[in-house]
Amino acid sequence: MKIAVFTETYHPQVNGVVVFLSDILPLLSKKARIVLFAPGGNRLKMENINRNFKIYWVPALPFPLYEGYRMSTILPKELKKILKEEKPDVVHLHAPVLMGLNAMRVSRKLGLPVVATYHTHFPDYIPHLFMGHLPKSLAELAKSPVKKMIAYVFSKADCTTAPTAELRKELEGYGVRNVLHVPNGVRFDKFGKSNATGFLKKYKIPEDKPVVLYVGRVSFEKKLEVLLNAFKKIRNATLVIVGSGPSLKDYKKLAKSLELENVVFTEYVGASSLPDAYAAADIFASPSDSETFGLTFVEAMYFGLPVIGVNRLGAKEVIRNKSNGFLVKPDDADGFAEKITLLLEKPELRKKLGAQGKKDSKKYDMERVAEKFLKLYGKLAKS
Repeated sequence: MKIAVFTETYHPQVNGVVVFLSDILPLLSKKARIVLFAPGGNRLKMENINRNFKIYWVPALPFPLYEGYRMSTILPKELKKILKEEKPDVVHLHAPVLMGLNAMRVSRKLGLPVVATYHTHFPDYIPHLFMGHLPKSLAELAKSPVKKMIAYVFSKADCTTAPTAELRKELEGYGVRNVLHVPNGVRFDKFGKSNATGFLKKYKIPEDKPVVLYVGRVSFEKKLEVLLNAFKKIRNATLVIVGSGPSLKDYKKLAKSLELENVVFTEYVGASSLPDAYAAADIFASPSDSETFGLTFVEAMYFGLPVIGVNRLGAKEVIRNKSNGFLVKPDDADGFAEKITLLLEKPELRKKLGAQGKKDSKKYDMERVAEKFLKLYGKLAKS
């Protein structure tokens, strides 16, 4: 089989979708031919990754309303020409926006089966267009037409996949047809040996105190102010925030204004150093309430860390409350402080939840996820 894959975001940007694609595409290319379309530079460029995997870097421009994103400028007629030459059996759209919508139209005209994956919870991301400054009342008002647009777009696909069962139900509630729950996964074999001591020394993190870790984009939608405010009540641990993003300076200023001396911002850490960060931690916490899956929770669980997240969307499914971690209400700094403190005071509980999390993480192995998608592609190609 040959699969044409379209994504609105890819390297050098780093986010959940990019990590997911980076993990799964090489695995898929072992049993299928993969043609990836991703935002690139000023002109169309084709790159061969291996015998069964090539990338079309399509022309793209920076998206002015959200740092790091690039919007494709390739025309539908150019996409049509390439697809007619490549002759894919199935087209897979990941979080379709501009290029994905054009690919949907072209694929329909060519009679190609289409699967779309819902990675981004679009109703929650409306404030992105206003740099997080859209009043809540207007953001809520805008959700209704966005939900209708989601139903309109995703129902045009032959099948839509959602990373959690809760999102599948939500999409069906919008009116999206043929929704299948296929969880995201992690390629655990990419994690090599870890050097916790080296990580602590490099970033001058105290070695005599427990570490509470956050890994991810540092942007307003991740709600790191909740974690920072929680640490007003925690003095016997260090909060380590790994990642970079458009709100980095703002969160550093907030930490300073809260007089938090036990917070370390490492900024961007390469993939090769991530195992070091997880190995150096004792607890993992993320206050984001818009995660459709929660990739970093699974990674943390694999490293035996108890996890704390918000009782909503992806975190709600990955975290089993009181079994491998704790779930807290959205925007609840006191709730995060309470659960972090409980785990700090009870190392045996930390160990117990972490051990269960490590077991639970195995069901998200990317090998399993890749096989599910290959079966889906085969079914759509024959239909």
